[in-house]
Amino acid sequence: AQALSLSAWPWRLCPRHASAPHGQRRQRRLRAVARATSGRHRRRRRAMRGASGRVPGLITGLDGAGAARRLQSLGPLAVVAGTGPGSSRRAAGSAADGGWEQDETAPFGRGWASAAGNLFKAGPPGRRGGVSTPPRLLGALALLRDPRELDGEGLGRAASAAARAGLDDDAWWQSFKARARELAPHLALHDASHVLNGMARARQIDKELVELLLPRISSHLVYLTSAHLSMLASAIAKAEVHDARFTAALTRELKARLMEFHSPMEITMIVNAASKLRVTDDDLYRRFVIHIQKQMGQEAFHVRDISVVVQALARVQFADTSTMAKFTDCAVQTLPQATPLELARLLHACMSVGCVVDDFFTACVLHSREQAMTMDPSGLSGAAYAFGQCFEVAQISHLRYLRKIFRNIRLASVASLPLFLPREIVSLLRTYARWQIAFECEHLRKVADRMRTMHAQFDTEGAVSALYSLGLLMQRNSARGGGSSATETQWASLGAAARSLLEPVWRRAHKGEVDVSTLLRAVEASVSLCAEDEALVDAVAAAVVRRRTELDPHSASALHEFLIHLGCPPDEDVMLALSGDHASKV
Repeated sequence: AQALSLSAWPWRLCPRHASAPHGQRRQRRLRAVARATSGRHRRRRRAMRGASGRVPGLITGLDGAGAARRLQSLGPLAVVAGTGPGSSRRAAGSAADGGWEQDETAPFGRGWASAAGNLFKAGPPGRRGGVSTPPRLLGALALLRDPRELDGEGLGRAASAAARAGLDDDAWWQSFKARARELAPHLALHDASHVLNGMARARQIDKELVELLLPRISSHLVYLTSAHLSMLASAIAKAEVHDARFTAALTRELKARLMEFHSPMEITMIVNAASKLRVTDDDLYRRFVIHIQKQMGQEAFHVRDISVVVQALARVQFADTSTMAKFTDCAVQTLPQATPLELARLLHACMSVGCVVDDFFTACVLHSREQAMTMDPSGLSGAAYAFGQCFEVAQISHLRYLRKIFRNIRLASVASLPLFLPREIVSLLRTYARWQIAFECEHLRKVADRMRTMHAQFDTEGAVSALYSLGLLMQRNSARGGGSSATETQWASLGAAARSLLEPVWRRAHKGEVDVSTLLRAVEASVSLCAEDEALVDAVAAAVVRRRTELDPHSASALHEFLIHLGCPPDEDVMLALSGDHASKV
């Protein structure tokens, strides 16, 4: 209503319009518009006045689509709205108070992280999407956007806000780290804990800053609360800074103040940090286990916290079967909320101590199957890698559970194969090939067809890695025989995919742009998949000449054997160069 006030329009002051009948009719229409829109936009304007400290215009108070529709409906009124008295003053003031029309030279001005631009401009009426969106503000960072102007407390708040918002702007973080190093000698320890914790959560930890703060932290641990001590220890552990003085001081402090850690978050952070900082005091871990089990009787621990605790105990090899069984009983309560990574941590910790809890393992298998049905390709490849780590510590009694988990991942991956990108296919095949996990030939054929369809999106490393893993899995199926043996149609599909993906690899190898190790894996993949590629021999010959300094006797012997398998005559130049007498000279 204030934006449509009659005193805001220039024609109201013009005697011609004021006296003419046309002007009177226009006044009545504007009053009607003001009455109709005042109730509708009162709440919107009140909220925006509280957020920005000023009342926006009729058009800029709406979103992009609403502003476009409003421009069409108002017609000439929309033009008048930006030409009234004080409009230039409002435009100048909007840049001063951090609005959309701002100074682009400010290094960290409002909206600096937005890719949408700094101006809110309206496009031609009637064109869909003709109005750009306003710059994205960063929540609490809107008031803490320039780290160079912050003190210690402000740095702590900015780090927490940036970690919470997921800020990944490199320029902002570099400025933040420079300011933190500048204030390091005078930074209060509780502020330092927030700064380091926020940087660790955002994966922007600065090892140099940690080393600057470590002497003061080591000598003043007694003044920290349990929450600040947990955050500091966790951040130092993530920075991979190992200092004997700090480790000894932390061990002494934890023994004296263990009962102060009550919340699951504090306990999880400090136990995980102690294991990563290489604290080797068995008595401390024994007291940790007793204290954690006591707290579990008073407060329910989430499966996320339990997975971190058991992984930390398994890391320092301080856990037995009975202890793990108690933790798994507590984890069942919130197991449906576990992520694949948390399930993999629990299984890895249990398998590392030889614990076999059939009911818990069966529940994990069922939950992983439900998750796999709704995962995207990135989640499926990540889950396969996480569960694959369990094979390092698994015993024979654990293998049947892992086979079921990987069978569910394989079926879900084949069902959503049209959504897979090259990096996800490479990761999935590499995991299955590394641990020699069953992958049926028909499913491998579908994967090969998908790779052939998107062969232009593969780079050299990805193509060679995927085909090498595909060859290993096919060799495994051929060795097992039975129902897993491939048919001629499947071999033809695999060979066609190998030829499509290796064609650019051979061209690069002919120019000397492929190193010998990658070339060796590519040749092995071509041979194992029966690609019968005619360009292989010429590419190997050119690579041997151009990369002769990288060719060692082992690589030369392996290439020689593969070329013999392909039927290359022994008197060829490349065969003579790769033979034993000439390989040593090369």
